[in-house]
Amino acid sequence: MGRYFIGIPIPPEAKKKLKVQSWPGLSRYKEEKLVSQNKWHYTLAFIGQLDPGKLEELKGLLQVFTWGEAFRMSIRNFGAFPSLDEGKILWAGCEKGSQEITTLAQTLRRQLDNLSISYDDKPFVPHITLARMRSAKNLSRLADNGKMKQEVSFDAQELVLFDSQDHKSSYAVVESIKLA
Repeated sequence: MGRYFIGIPIPPEAKKKLKVQSWPGLSRYKEEKLVSQNKWHYTLAFIGQLDPGKLEELKGLLQVFTWGEAFRMSIRNFGAFPSLDEGKILWAGCEKGSQEITTLAQTLRRQLDNLSISYDDKPFVPHITLARMRSAKNLSRLADNGKMKQEVSFDAQELVLFDSQDHKSSYAVVESIKLA
């Protein structure tokens, strides 16, 4: 039994550019738990464990439902949970494409509700987790106004069901669905 989530992967070229844009700021936090760029993605819904029957229902839903069109996204700003002043999770946010990814996440979550599949129902904030702090830190020095020097853009072209159980270097792709 795996630990599942549905997300939008970041293409390799965009990951390289994001690393270049974020590393000058991240390098001061190298004692923290930096997330490998192989694991960078936007999570739409974290599901957790599923029994095999529900997993098959979910895979069926992902294949037959019309999820919409591919869209352009850009990454430009930094943020943190709960805040930059007392950050425990450092993230890179979404500038362009924010409305589209939010709509996609809401649609997905409604469909999960229809299948009675539980997920983490925290409010959706489109972000890529870059680091997990061992204790709360003031992360506001990371960038002026929380912005990177240049935005990193890419086309969101697929929705992916990932399994994060026991995958150290990257997450396993269970199902991949192209956006129209």
